[in-house]
Amino acid sequence: MKKRINYFIITLLLLVFPFIKVNAISVTKNDLTIEKGGRETVELYTETESKIISVTFTMVYSTYDIPAYFAPAEGFNDTNPNGITHEIIFNEAKTGKITIGTITIDVVNNPKDLNGTVNVHTIKAKTADGNILTLKDQNINVKVGTPVKEEPKSALLSKIESKLVNIELKKDVFEYTININKDVKELDLKGIPEDEKAKVEISTQKIEEIKDKKIIIIVKNGDEEKKYTININIKEKNDNKIVIDKEEFKENTSYKGKWIIISIVLIIILMVTLVLSKKK
Repeated sequence: MKKRINYFIITLLLLVFPFIKVNAISVTKNDLTIEKGGRETVELYTETESKIISVTFTMVYSTYDIPAYFAPAEGFNDTNPNGITHEIIFNEAKTGKITIGTITIDVVNNPKDLNGTVNVHTIKAKTADGNILTLKDQNINVKVGTPVKEEPKSALLSKIESKLVNIELKKDVFEYTININKDVKELDLKGIPEDEKAKVEISTQKIEEIKDKKIIIIVKNGDEEKKYTININIKEKNDNKIVIDKEEFKENTSYKGKWIIISIVLIIILMVTLVLSKKK
């Protein structure tokens, strides 16, 4: 009977254990390229549903040409900061994603080894209830060379399409004004980004819902973000009417009237002269 109970308990533990979520310690980057005399820093973290009060691990590097140093996160205490085995004591029990600290990796000015590895192993986490959890090892591979710089992501628009208005985009100009007739109820602006991976968000285009007569277009691409402001100017119905300057009209009319009178007088004089000449 006791054997059956023991088998049952062992089986139950084996079934429950996989659902205790404790991931291996992780770093923000596993593969690095560092130039000679350069330096790179990565974060060391773990994710767990258990409440952890400390983490112990050993960190070693494969070559003195590419040494590595650990520093605990703010508020944590490293009981052995100068050794290869570190015990990080938390200020309180923590769960979820926990940033344990940072690993700084240097490359000497004239390295003989152009490749190296930083290994974090024998990792154990102690929970608030006294259990010890064993975590998987973590490696950081380092290559000496010139890092490839990533091209900055574009968060710009190549154009704004619309069947109702025309907006001609200009370099480094992010605010535009458009004129629309009073009878337009909704606009149809569509922002086309330079980078097809970028996301474009646009505020409401219904005229009655537009705040401050502004349409906002936001372009997001990774950490890059740009905002375009489109000001709306609503034209009244009589905006297209021809406005006549009354004074100018009066002056022009008076001037033309004088010439008409002079012309009529000259014609009369000419006709009288012709009649008199015929009588003679």
